[in-house]
Amino acid sequence: MIDPEENFDDALFAAYPEGVNLARLLPVPTQRPFIIGIDGRSGAGKTTLTAQLAAVLDRRHDVTVFHLEDIYPGWNGLEEGIDQYVNEVLKPLRKGQDAHWTAWDWLTNEPGTPRLTRAAEIVLVEGVGACNQLARPLLDSSVWVELPAALRKMRALERDGRSYEKFWDMWAEQEQAYLSEDPVWENADVLHPGPAPESATSSEDGRGQS
Repeated sequence: MIDPEENFDDALFAAYPEGVNLARLLPVPTQRPFIIGIDGRSGAGKTTLTAQLAAVLDRRHDVTVFHLEDIYPGWNGLEEGIDQYVNEVLKPLRKGQDAHWTAWDWLTNEPGTPRLTRAAEIVLVEGVGACNQLARPLLDSSVWVELPAALRKMRALERDGRSYEKFWDMWAEQEQAYLSEDPVWENADVLHPGPAPESATSSEDGRGQS
């Protein structure tokens, strides 16, 4: 997606090193939208990596980002959220159409506001389930982000604290069920490490699944 010989100023590389490195591993877009899935377990660093990649690609491309955590219907909703993501977001985008979907309101624990994800030149979709077996045929490239469990939990709980701690085991069980049936990393185009320990507590938006 980026020429390996392309030069970046020091400030850009310093700000988005993982985004630059990942962009160099991805293929050149061949259609619009070009959809890139970024999957991994909670706390692995998916949101941080996606934000860096978007910042790098946005210099020369029209880029939009979809976060699966915006569509999961609550803490027990991984499976249902993945289904909604495939049908309401990926399928329209794959046809070149904008995706219309309803966000989940995490404060009221009920469906929230209608949302739209544009069929931009490049669409980044990130979250647990982004590269599931039903999604993969609709993606142009897939990335699995890997980080040891202890670091993932540390990142998630330091970021979200008690608001996530009481749900950690519930969410982890759903992730395990998903991945035991669909080992996404075995089919990913790119295997990418999560943040190094010294940067593992960098902030991410959202409810803690990323």
